[in-house]
Amino acid sequence: METQVCPNCGHENLARAIFCFQCGAKLDEPPVVRGIHRHQEHLEDAMRYLHGREEALAPDLVHKLHEVRGKLPPPMDGEPLTCLSCGTLNRPQARFCVGCGASLTLPDDSDTAVLVPRAAARSDVGRIRENNEDRVGLWARRGVLLALVADGMGGAVAGEEASRLAMEAIQADFLGAARGSELLNELSDEEIAEKLRIAVRRANRAVIHRTSEHPEYQGMGTTITLACVRDSRATLVHVGDSRAYLVKGREGWINQITDDHSFVEALLAAGHITREQAAIHPMRNVLYRALGQFDDTDADVYTRRLEEGDRLILCTDGLTRNVSAEEIAEIARRSDEPDMIAQELLDLANTRGGQDNISVIVMIMERAEAIEPGQRPDPILLNPTEIGLYQGPVDDVESLERETLELPAVELSDQEDPDEPDEDEG
Repeated sequence: METQVCPNCGHENLARAIFCFQCGAKLDEPPVVRGIHRHQEHLEDAMRYLHGREEALAPDLVHKLHEVRGKLPPPMDGEPLTCLSCGTLNRPQARFCVGCGASLTLPDDSDTAVLVPRAAARSDVGRIRENNEDRVGLWARRGVLLALVADGMGGAVAGEEASRLAMEAIQADFLGAARGSELLNELSDEEIAEKLRIAVRRANRAVIHRTSEHPEYQGMGTTITLACVRDSRATLVHVGDSRAYLVKGREGWINQITDDHSFVEALLAAGHITREQAAIHPMRNVLYRALGQFDDTDADVYTRRLEEGDRLILCTDGLTRNVSAEEIAEIARRSDEPDMIAQELLDLANTRGGQDNISVIVMIMERAEAIEPGQRPDPILLNPTEIGLYQGPVDDVESLERETLELPAVELSDQEDPDEPDEDEG
């Protein structure tokens, strides 16, 4: 399988990727570090330097670095929101990208009558498993939101790899202007559906190719449920037994949008077993369709019209094994905050055993005019640093004596001349 190695961090990306899945760097540019403007403290570099070196550094230096950490913003609560324009990871409720200033969950134009999703994503390892084979993803640009849940299978390492590949493949097909990220609002529903289906096909091939190249991954696969929300329209593609639910904000009822691609669900649909028998059937976890099984695996496509107050929920089977659809609807109606709904669903599933990894994405539809737009980031914060100080973690004290790595400088703008003294230098 063809890959592109990131010049900045060394991550092997899929061939179609424009930005690195690991660090966000543009793959066709030389390695530079985008960070904090030189007029501010280089907190970002300090925290990177601290990672993995605590025991090797002098205690007083570690103390000082922890003081630096205290000046940073609080840790991100929930999964990040990725900018479809530049790939920067933003806080879940961000309106504008901190990397490029592009609008995320709000449209660029002044049409405040459109519906926009307010979303939160959470994933938890559960109470039994030692690793999390689920993946969740949120991407946004100009009021369009992409949301993904994937549940890997085939063993701990293989399951993680399969779901990671699926998420990376989807991002490679949508991230960047060259992949149409700026035009998603202009496509028809049919064009969006086809774009989503093609992305899932490529994700399936990526999993199959990785299996063929690495025998240790034999038998790995993943589910995928991917939604594209634009104004009052939701288009979903789906493979496996993760699920999408629609909870109507006005009426309060819940509808399972997707069909499970499991043998037990087929028996249930044919009337051979009851819902109670399906819940304890020994083959309830066996899928007849998942990414990584067959070359010609295709996704089911669903479309829904959305109204103000509707809740769209994506989840893996770690939730639905322990929480009924009726309970999901009740919790979803209880709050207007998507992160609180997602966390309450995770907590309930864990309270009832948490036998599997649990992942949930909650989207609440609101009028754009009802959302506080906030302010775009100060343009000065979007400027790149001229010298990056990042070094990888070290295993021995002697290696600390090596000189700091200076990465290539970013070309200065015409307004900045490094040879001219600042005005306050006299």
